[in-house]
Amino acid sequence: MWEFFAAVVSAFVALIGILVAWRKARESALRKEDVHSWSNDVIRNLQSLVLVCQRPNGSLSPDAERAKLLDIFFETSVLAEQGRLFFRNEVIGTYGKDKPEAYRGKRPEILDQVLVAHAIAGAFAGADDAGRLRMGCVAVDAARRFVSLAQKEVGRSRTASAETRKGGTGTSLEMLMQSVALERLDTAT
Repeated sequence: MWEFFAAVVSAFVALIGILVAWRKARESALRKEDVHSWSNDVIRNLQSLVLVCQRPNGSLSPDAERAKLLDIFFETSVLAEQGRLFFRNEVIGTYGKDKPEAYRGKRPEILDQVLVAHAIAGAFAGADDAGRLRMGCVAVDAARRFVSLAQKEVGRSRTASAETRKGGTGTSLEMLMQSVALERLDTAT
């Protein structure tokens, strides 16, 4: 009886080992860590663009704004090309047939968001106030859409802790400032 039990436990342990190895191989094949790292770089650039676009006129010097936009312009171009390694175009009929293989078909939506940011970074400095305002809105939309798509690609579907799963209360700076006790202000020097 004991031998039978030991054989069952051994088989179960072996099965778990096979499942773990299969999952690691599958994740490695999908290059999840590489896509995650790439996504972080894209998010840094998209969010930087959003912040530049949302700054009131004059809050950044023209030289600082131009330098940051130029940096984002170059980075988003590189990131879009790197993204092509992870996300292939969907080949539809003969669309783009005359292009090199990696560029044939329809570009994935996740890469569109990077190229929208690239276009905004290139056009923002020369835009009038109305155009800048619109570009700011488009930049926010592109950043949010990218994060949503990237989360589906590399994010977890659930959190590890029940505490981090709970809904937040929002972040109203004015309300948070009003809730600071006066005693804390006296000792906050």
